[in-house]
Amino acid sequence: MNRPEDIRDRIGNIREIESIVSTLRALAVSHQHEARAHLVPIRAYEASVAQALSTALTIAQASAPPRKDVPGLTIVVGTAQGFSGAFGERIADAALAEASRGAQIIMVGGRSLSALAEKGVTPVYFTETASHAVDVPSLASRLSDVLFERLTKTAGEPVTILFADPDTAELALIRRKLFPFDFSRLPAQTTHLPLTNLPADALLSDLVEEYVFTALCEALMLGFAAENEARAAAMTRAQTNVKRIAADLQSDFQRARQEQMTTEIIELSTAAGPVSQ
Repeated sequence: MNRPEDIRDRIGNIREIESIVSTLRALAVSHQHEARAHLVPIRAYEASVAQALSTALTIAQASAPPRKDVPGLTIVVGTAQGFSGAFGERIADAALAEASRGAQIIMVGGRSLSALAEKGVTPVYFTETASHAVDVPSLASRLSDVLFERLTKTAGEPVTILFADPDTAELALIRRKLFPFDFSRLPAQTTHLPLTNLPADALLSDLVEEYVFTALCEALMLGFAAENEARAAAMTRAQTNVKRIAADLQSDFQRARQEQMTTEIIELSTAAGPVSQ
């Protein structure tokens, strides 16, 4: 029979775990809402840059570059921490699949980096994910610098960004081409060309860099939101299990305490009384 004292100690431990789980879930939900609020201005700015880039392509009379039939580079927006169910494993498996086809990996997220290291894959560059939504633009800027520095040395290799979409039921993984550009994603080119002060090539180059920055911002923010959505869901499941375990332990405690009291009463009632003189 379990002693009531032992069960009471276990109940105390479970309550501490429940408190931690509740805190993790609250933080994940807060980060999730924060990310979704920031996605609105990011997408508005991305649309403005895309429109400007479409116009600049017309001014420069540029066309889509030929596609290279090489694996290229994949930027993987992974996870920073655990406690997100199978989500982190899915990201790691997708990154491994990219590496298996010969792609070089830029990994974002320490947890995903560890998962790749266990499988013997070393990325060409690593950075941690943003801690808060407001940190995403600076992270996107650093990644953009790393990316363009690499592209100058690799003669414009194909670049793909892999991230999760929090707006899908299963947090589907999205592969989006950064280079060569997917011109179908740009708005229709305007027939009324604006006056410009920069040479067409310089304008196009600057807008390409800005467009890549905004595309990275969006993917990083979506990945940040998806990780926190996965963590919130995992913590909700954990809360349910913790409450069930706590309820079971409370029932066990009551039974053990009743059995202990019953045993004590029986022992007292059957004990021999004092011997009379």
